[in-house]
Amino acid sequence: MRFKDHPAEQGEVTRIAPAVAYDGDLYHLPDWITRRGEERELGRAHAEGGHLDTLTLETGSVPRFHELEDERLAELSRIEDATEREIQQDRAAFESQKIKLAESQRHFAEARRTLDETQRRVTELEQPSRRPGDGRPSSIALSGSRWPAVRRWLPAALLLLLLVIVEVPILYQVILSWGDSVEMTALIATGAALIMLVAPHMYGRAYRTWQENGSPARGRWLLIAVALVWVGLIVAVAVLRRDALVKPLVVDGQNIGPTAEGVSQLPTMILLLALLVATALIAADLGRRMHNPNDRRLRELRAKRDQERRAFVEAQSEYQRDAGFAESIGQHLQAADRRRASRVRQVDNGFESLATAYLGGVVEGLGDPEAASWAERILVRRRAARSRT
Repeated sequence: MRFKDHPAEQGEVTRIAPAVAYDGDLYHLPDWITRRGEERELGRAHAEGGHLDTLTLETGSVPRFHELEDERLAELSRIEDATEREIQQDRAAFESQKIKLAESQRHFAEARRTLDETQRRVTELEQPSRRPGDGRPSSIALSGSRWPAVRRWLPAALLLLLLVIVEVPILYQVILSWGDSVEMTALIATGAALIMLVAPHMYGRAYRTWQENGSPARGRWLLIAVALVWVGLIVAVAVLRRDALVKPLVVDGQNIGPTAEGVSQLPTMILLLALLVATALIAADLGRRMHNPNDRRLRELRAKRDQERRAFVEAQSEYQRDAGFAESIGQHLQAADRRRASRVRQVDNGFESLATAYLGGVVEGLGDPEAASWAERILVRRRAARSRT
C-alpha cells in the first residue's frame, strides 16, 4: 500500500502521523540548569572555605575539574549502554508492530472488499422496476418520494373507498338483521372487514412476492386454491346479503318489508357479487402494487452498505494509525546514531557549562579581579583543548 501526503480519494490510504509518537528513549539528559546552580554554589563554598585561592588558579590546576571529567565519562558510558538497549528495544517493537500492521491491513482489505461487493449489488439493484418480476425495486424506494405512488395509487384507492361507502348501507342491513347483540354486531363487522379488504390485500402482496421471487408448483397451486376458496366465500357472503336485503325485515315485531323492495333476487345477487368482486380485486391489486419485496431488499442492502462503510472507515483509520506508529518506530531506530552523537555533544557542552559555573562561583567567593583573569585563561585553554579533540 502506497501512502500519500495529500488528501486521499475513497478507498486510498494516506500516511498520517500517529496519535502518540513512539517514545523509546531510555536515556535522559541531566537537569543542567539545576546542576549549574549547584556547581556555582559549590565553587563559592570552596573559595570561601579556603580550598581554592588565586595562586591555585594561576597554576591552572582545578581539582573539581577532574571530578567533573570522571562524571562526564560515566555519563558517556550510560549513553552508550542506553543507546544499545534502545536499538534492541526498537527492533523488538518494530517486529511486533509489523505483525499488528499486517493484521490491520488484512482487516482493512477485507472491509474494503466487502464494501465493494455490497456497493456493487446496491448499484445493480438501484434501477427502477419496469414490470413485475424483473427483480427491480420501485421508484419510491429509489427516490424516497411518495408523490409518484400517490399519483399511481390514488385513483384505485378512491374507487375502493367509493365501493366501501356503497357497501356500508348493505353491511348495515345485514348487521341489523343478524346482529341481535353488540358482540354479534362486532363479530360480523370484523369478519366483513377482513373478508372485503385485509384478506385480498394480503393475497395481492403474496402474489407480488410470487411474481418477483418465483415459487414451486406447490406454491402456485396454493395460490389458485386460495383464490377459489375466496370466490366461494364471496358467493356465500353475497347470498347472505341478498337474503338480508330481499327478505322482509322485522323490527320490534313489525314487518316493515324488504330493504330492496321491488327488486328481484337475481339483479340483487349480481349487484352484490359485482360489489364484492370489485372490492376484492381492487384491494388485491393495491396490495400487489404496494408490496414490492425488492424494496425491502434495497433497504436492507443500503443499511448493510452504510454499516460496512462505517466499519471500512474504522479499519482504514486503524491501518493508518498502525502504519504511522510503525513508521515512527522505524524512524526512532534509524536515528540511533544521530541520537547518540547528539547526546554526547550535549553532555560535553553540559559538563563544560558546569566547569564554567564552578569557576564563576570560585571567582565570586574570592572577590579578586586577578582571580577572574586567571579563571578566564583557564576557560580559554579548555575550549582550545576541546576544539583540537
